[in-house]
Amino acid sequence: MDPEQDAASASGDGRKGRPSVALVLSGGGARGAYEVGVLRYVRERLGVDTRFDIITGTSVGAINGAYIAATVDRPKAQARALQRMWTELTIDRVYDFGWRQLRKIPQVLFGKRLPKTPHGGRVGGLVDSTALEQLVREQVPWRQLTENLARGHLDAFSVTATEVATGLSTVFVQTRDHRTPLWTEGPNETVVRTGITAAHTMASAAIPVLFPAVKVGDQFFVDGALRQNTPLRPALRLGARRLLIIGLRHGESPVERRARQRAEAEALYPNAFFLLGKLLNSLMLDKVQADLARIEQTNRMLRAGREAVGPEFASRLSAAMGRRAPWHEVETLMIQPSEDLGRIAWEVVHGTGLRGYDGVVPNIIRRSVEADERSSQGESDLASYILFDPEFVRRLIELGYADAARHHEQLLHLFRSEEDDGAHASSTGS
Repeated sequence: MDPEQDAASASGDGRKGRPSVALVLSGGGARGAYEVGVLRYVRERLGVDTRFDIITGTSVGAINGAYIAATVDRPKAQARALQRMWTELTIDRVYDFGWRQLRKIPQVLFGKRLPKTPHGGRVGGLVDSTALEQLVREQVPWRQLTENLARGHLDAFSVTATEVATGLSTVFVQTRDHRTPLWTEGPNETVVRTGITAAHTMASAAIPVLFPAVKVGDQFFVDGALRQNTPLRPALRLGARRLLIIGLRHGESPVERRARQRAEAEALYPNAFFLLGKLLNSLMLDKVQADLARIEQTNRMLRAGREAVGPEFASRLSAAMGRRAPWHEVETLMIQPSEDLGRIAWEVVHGTGLRGYDGVVPNIIRRSVEADERSSQGESDLASYILFDPEFVRRLIELGYADAARHHEQLLHLFRSEEDDGAHASSTGS
């Protein structure tokens, strides 16, 4: 990703006198419940127009994003409805993993040719995702998503997946005007304009080995988080001038994170469940903090240029570089968990014992928590990605809501109108 170039493309003006605001949703499996809590606060507590012009998502963020895009015409009700959908999820509704799937393990791990699933277009994977896909098809009003774009309730929606054959990050884009946006594809990225369906979102959320690869068109795709867990670049390329980014990793400093991770590794290695959790962390790892820093660097360059050259600096720079769109500053706000989600997962499983659940996946979760009890931190990264349980979901939604509340003023600033900017300038200048 090249945020310096991306920031230049963000030339879109939102409707009703406000620059375009994008909602950027990260991947992270069951951690996606946190995004629902943030959305609830935004919809219920700000008291201003909280319309999103652009929505981009990867993995579970693609599923959440599809629901939000399809219900964006009724913002007050959508957050509560999405919360109900999440709190009704259970492990057995998401995972179909029994003896039949156990027998597939040698095929999946050692490369034997795998049969497609009964409904076609799916291959590989330890877990049968049929039940989850049916849930996504039934719960998301897909026709309304297209209607919302056609009626101007939304400018663009995109989901990101990874093409199996090439390893390219593939961005599936659906826009209001049916045009492919201005987009300079990078060496590891391709863009496809299409009508987004359940298949695209399931492809974006197909964690390799765990879930089957999903066929879209002539190619198979897996989880978009492998290349782009937090899809900033699509939001900027689609014209966003302001970004609300919801991350799903604990917002500790890099120094704190490294110290904690080293202590965990010393206590738990070579625990297989610990390694699986770290593997999922690695798969979901992206460069969002570095990208945000580079966007801010570009913003500072544009501000300095205006002070030195004048208000025409951005347009002159764009013309000199042969750009089709002028450079613009991009505002960003990132909200991410103030608590370690692995620790919350550990507390939930340790406290409830997952009573009422039986089968392979619940036992794997229990074993992972038992194995991680040796950690002084008391956490389970593995469980936090796969624990689709009402209590865990409730805890994450509450945390997302509380973390959004801590950013109340920044959120109001993000959704402000240009009239608000003018009033602020007048008051400070008088």
